[in-house]
This record gives sequence, structure tokens and C-alpha cells, in this order.
Amino acid sequence: MPSSAATSGHSVPWASLDVIRPSLVQPSEWGSPIAAQPRSATIGWCAPHGVEISSGEGRTTLAPDTAVGPLLKRAHLALSGRPGTTRTVATCGDVALDPLHPKTVYAGFQAALGGLIPPSYDVALVTTNMGRSWRFVPPPKGYSRTDFAGFVERPSGLALLYAPNYFFPLKPGQSATFVVATSSTGGRTWTDGQLNCPAGAPCVIFGPEAPQGACGMSEWQQSVLVGTSYGSRGTTRWRAAGAVTSVNQCSSQQLIDTASRNEFLVDRSRPDALLYTRDGVHWTAVTLPKIDGAPVGGRFAPFGQIMTLAANGSLVAVAGSPLATSEHLELLKPRSTGWCATNAVLPTATRQDPVAAIQSSATELVVWFRTPIATNGGAKAMALTFPLSTLRCRN
Repeated sequence: MPSSAATSGHSVPWASLDVIRPSLVQPSEWGSPIAAQPRSATIGWCAPHGVEISSGEGRTTLAPDTAVGPLLKRAHLALSGRPGTTRTVATCGDVALDPLHPKTVYAGFQAALGGLIPPSYDVALVTTNMGRSWRFVPPPKGYSRTDFAGFVERPSGLALLYAPNYFFPLKPGQSATFVVATSSTGGRTWTDGQLNCPAGAPCVIFGPEAPQGACGMSEWQQSVLVGTSYGSRGTTRWRAAGAVTSVNQCSSQQLIDTASRNEFLVDRSRPDALLYTRDGVHWTAVTLPKIDGAPVGGRFAPFGQIMTLAANGSLVAVAGSPLATSEHLELLKPRSTGWCATNAVLPTATRQDPVAAIQSSATELVVWFRTPIATNGGAKAMALTFPLSTLRCRN
């Protein structure tokens, strides 16, 4: 990685960069329907009836969400089911795994105060027995369950962020502290504290997730923040991160920590779809080759236009239009000057069911769809996995 470029503000071509080694992926909205990290082989994703967990060996285990609907209903947080039914809906939107407690699964489920939407909220639930029972994560003192603002994943563990009615990004010159709930016992007991910078690691984050309205009608903004520690107790104050103050919360972006202590922002809704920083203040744009003759980035699309940096250092992007043609995956290898279509085939049903998220674990690329799609074998799946070792150019 050219260290001088991180503070110059000049653009650098992708092919000039060293191999990028991701160490942590932070999805926007502080959550993702995929739980996958570049240092872990265990992955998970939201499924129609719970959370599916895979160890990367081709076997999946379902943590069912059967108990979630009644739990939300008793707390007056349930979304209504179809008209004429009394069944409550349990809709998983975010999922996170505890690297130190493999039987613990965290998930953000959609909720509504008194069944009324918008806005819709996410509330945090945890299971320690693979879905046989679920319980609410207790919010920090002074906060409510609907103040849950997303998962904060770190290499050493997981924290849950809380912020009340946080609708607008921080403006330049403003700063704030944030409260988190953490557990060292795999979700059995909880401690309240402040969100601080991890020692010896990049300190750029997405800000709290706002309760959602209708993303098709408005583009909600989410802060990009850089932290600075103060005082002997190491209190962290968060402020807008240089020129990149916010992202569109309704799209799909990722902040990716690297082993070289740079932070990459992946956001295809921006003209500069890939940027990186070392200090969170000065950002460098990475110029990318075109895909199918068109520039990468610059178009807002709730679905499609998704990209991630895989654990092997390659960029993987969803190309094609979910409304017109079948989507496919494009690959940009380290130091390469051109994208290539991959040998990973997506079902043709993506014309109606577009890719909604992609993320990489240490060994696999996970592709998640908005609704279950038919696979080649005729079964329906919410997500497809492709081993990184076999992901290559088609020709």
C-alpha cells in the first residue's frame, strides 16, 4: 500500500496498490443479513425461518426464529402479518456471530411500536442455544429496546450500539460519545459502557443506524465517523470523518479494516466507489477499471451495484441490472487492470430477486438475496456460497 497516498488526497489506480488483506468488515446500517468476517470460516445469514449457520464445510444449521414472533408480540413490538391472520411476523435483517462463543447468535429483527409503521425499528435478540429460545438484549440504562442502533463487530468480540432517535449525521465540528452493551459471557450477562477506539487498530466507523422509513422515497444518511481518545480513561469522542461525512443508509456500503491499518470505504453509489484512509480525515480515491464499458459507481440503487473486498484481496462486484438482465459477479484481482466475469453462476431468477448483500469470510464469498431463489437443484435458498479458492475468471 503506498503510504504517501493516504494523506495526499490524489487518486491512485487499483493496479498500483499492494495486495490488500482485510481484517474486519463493517457493513453500513451497522448490520448485514450476512455474518462473515475475513478472519473466520464460520458464516451465517438471515433465512425465512431463522438464521442459518455454516462452518464452511458444506453443512448448515438453522437457528429457528419460531419463538421470536410471540416474544415481539408480548412486548408490543410485533409487525402485523397478512390481513386476516393473527400470526406475527419475525423478520431478520441483521445478524452477527460472537467469535468467542460459537453457539451464540445475535440478530436484529424488524419491529414496530404498537404495530404501526413507519418508522420501522430493529431490536436486538440473542440465542445461546441455536434458536430453541431467544431473548431481548437488555438495553443500557436510560435506553429502550428500539434505541438499538446496530452491531459493532471487532476482532476481539461484539458490542451493541444504542442511540435514541438518531436521524441525522453529525455535521463538521460536532462530536458525540456513544453507549454500547457488551457481553463477555456469550450473551448471558451484560455490561454497559462507551464505544471506544480499539487499541492499535483503525478507528473509523459508521454512525448509529436511524429508524427507517421508506427507502424508495427518501435517501436516509448515516454518518461516517472517526474517533479520538481523550483523558486518562480513554473516552472516545466521535466526529465526522473528513470529507466523507456520510453515506446513504438505504444503499449497501462497507468499511473494511486492513492488516496495514488502512480503512477502505466501498460504496458503488458514489462516483468514487472505492476510497481509503489511514487517519479518517484524509481520503484517497482508488480509480477502478470500467465494467462492461461503464464506470464503476455513481448510481444509487437500493439493490444491485454492490461490491465487497474479499479476504483474498480481490474486489468482487455485482454487475448487470436486476430489472433487465440476469446479474453476475465480476472479479478484480490484486494489481489487475481489468475486471472479468467469474465462473460463479447466479440463478437467472435474479431478474426478479436481486442480490441484496455480499460479504466474504476467510474461505467463502456469501451472496444473499432479498427473497428465496431457486437453485439448480430445484431447492430454494436465501444465500449461495462460493469458495474463494475456486472463484476465478470465466475465460
